[in-house]
Amino acid sequence: MNSKIIEKEINIESTHLLLKTDINANLEEFIAKQRTIIQNEINRNHQFNGYRKVPQIEKPRILNLMTKASNISGIGPMSAVAGSMSQICLEHLEKFDTRYSIIENGGDIALKTNKEAILAIYAGKSPFSNNIGLKLKPQKDSYGVCTSSGTVGPSKSFGKTDATIVLGKEASITDSLATQIGNYGNGEDDEEIVNNALEKAEEYSSYYDGVIVIKGEYLAKVGNIPRIVRIN
Repeated sequence: MNSKIIEKEINIESTHLLLKTDINANLEEFIAKQRTIIQNEINRNHQFNGYRKVPQIEKPRILNLMTKASNISGIGPMSAVAGSMSQICLEHLEKFDTRYSIIENGGDIALKTNKEAILAIYAGKSPFSNNIGLKLKPQKDSYGVCTSSGTVGPSKSFGKTDATIVLGKEASITDSLATQIGNYGNGEDDEEIVNNALEKAEEYSSYYDGVIVIKGEYLAKVGNIPRIVRIN
């Protein structure tokens, strides 16, 4: 373990990972291996890349995380790919006794920290975007903070929220739930979009700590969320 925090950007094909950690470990080869496992499964089973859930796979670990999340959310396992990659990378760093690691993969974060951390919220053109953040208490165990958006980024969403943020113990699950909850963020106006997404979130309340939904000037939450702070 290192007392100094290392900041690093890792880009491997479509995986774009931002890392802050107290461990001087090479994740590139580990990530490449996980990507190969996922691609091999897609080649073997084309439904793995679809919109519907697939039977749970026990091993390898990355496929277990993705399919477990898929069976909870009810949608395809690729809805959990970014969060699962963040989570499995954190699990890898835990083998080296990390006390402080934050791994962000396209808005999907797995973290373990021994001090407070503030995570900025990006919500496209919403006035909340990059103006507020979540102030997290130290997390001695792995924790997930994952975001889905119908207006930002390349990921597929059937909803219109600027940001659907799900917090919970496993980034794989919070990633897939953020996608599924965000899919229901539709309506005639911004308020209705937020309310419809939160109504869907209630169905999964046993699998997360809290959910935040943002659309334009509307922000609402369900469950327990960290303190929201201004960051500029």
